[in-house]
Amino acid sequence: MYHYRECGLDNVYLANGYREVETPYGHGIAIEDVYGLHKAIARGLVNTKPILSGTEVRFIRKFLELTQARLAELLGVEEQSVRRWEGLDKLPTQADRSMRLLLRDILHDLDLPLEELVRRIAERQPPARYEYRHRAKGWQPEPMAA
Repeated sequence: MYHYRECGLDNVYLANGYREVETPYGHGIAIEDVYGLHKAIARGLVNTKPILSGTEVRFIRKFLELTQARLAELLGVEEQSVRRWEGLDKLPTQADRSMRLLLRDILHDLDLPLEELVRRIAERQPPARYEYRHRAKGWQPEPMAA
């Protein structure tokens, strides 16, 4: 397993889809289909976390290639609010739901209907870590052992 800290999140691990490489600057890691991986991570966060953290909001914002100002504009809040959210351990409920809806709208392909998503996040405990495996259909969450 590779502990993928470069995404800015502390609990993401890759089962495959990466390789060690030598660069002119030393040892490095090459990751297959980084966009697809980040999309899978964003989807996993939105579908499994009861409340997003500020770090996760920052990850999603950067994945969507949005500035804090642009995200604030899309959500109808002040830029200062987005800055503040990115420093929180848990988002306020309304901000959390707005982030989920925005990601769902932009990606157009998240798996769950909104009502089911809200029910699931209210009932679930988030996994301690997220694991992903690269497959023929792209990056997929790795089932966690019970």
